Amino acid sequence: MKHCLLFAVFVAFPILADAQAIKVEPAEVKQTFQVNLSDPFLDLELHATVRNTSATDTVRLKWLRKELNKPEGWLTQVCDGVECFVPIVSSNIDPMLGLNTPFVLPPNSKADFIFHVLPGQVAGSGKFSIQFSSVTKPDSLLASMSFDVVVQSLVTNLKDFRQDDIQVYPNPASDFFEISASEGIDRVVVYNALGVPVKTFLSAPGQRYSLSRMPDGIYLIALINNQKGVLKTTRLFKRGIRS
Repeated sequence: MKHCLLFAVFVAFPILADAQAIKVEPAEVKQTFQVNLSDPFLDLELHATVRNTSATDTVRLKWLRKELNKPEGWLTQVCDGVECFVPIVSSNIDPMLGLNTPFVLPPNSKADFIFHVLPGQVAGSGKFSIQFSSVTKPDSLLASMSFDVVVQSLVTNLKDFRQDDIQVYPNPASDFFEISASEGIDRVVVYNALGVPVKTFLSAPGQRYSLSRMPDGIYLIALINNQKGVLKTTRLFKRGIRS
C-alpha cells in the first residue's frame, strides 16, 4: 500500500510543479475602447504577461483561444511572443491546420501575450478566454486568462467634412488618381485587397497620387485626418491602359 501511495505522489508531483510554474498577469483583462469606427482596419490590443516561475525547468505550452461571446463581424487574433497568428487560428497546436509551434518559456522568464480585437466598424462587447496547458498534457489546464472588451463609437464632429462631397477619380484609374477636395485631409493611404497599406501620401491641393508599378486590381483608398482618424474609405479599381 505504501508503494502505491509513493508512486501516486511521484506521478502527481510533475503536474503540480508545472501548474505552479505558470503565472498569468493579469488573469482578467477588462478594457473599454472609445474609437473612431469609420476605420475598417482598426486593430485594438489587450496585453498580458505569461511568466515561468520555475528556476530550473523550461515549459512548452499550448494555448487555446475561446470566443465566448462577440458581435457578428468581430475578428480576434493572438500574438504569443513567438509569432502572430491569423484570426482563423484558435490554437498554436492544431493538427488540422498543420500547426505545431509551442509557446516556449525558459526558466525565470516571461513573455508578452497580446490579444487583438478587430471590430470591423461594429460597436459592442465581447468576452474571450485563453487556456494554457502543457504540450505533453494538452488536456490538463495549467492557467487561463480572460478578456472582457467593450468597443464604443467615438462621435466626432464632422460638420466641416461631408463624405459625399469628396470623390476619388478617375475610377477605374491607370497611372494615378486625384481627390476632389483636400481640406481636412492630411494623409491618403492606399491598401491592397488584403488590407495591407502599400502607399501613403501627404495630402495637397491638386495633387496626383501615383499608382505606378502597382498591379491591376481593387484597392481601398483611405482619407485620413490626423486628429479625427479615417474620414472616408472608398474602393478604387486600377486598370492598365489597353489599346
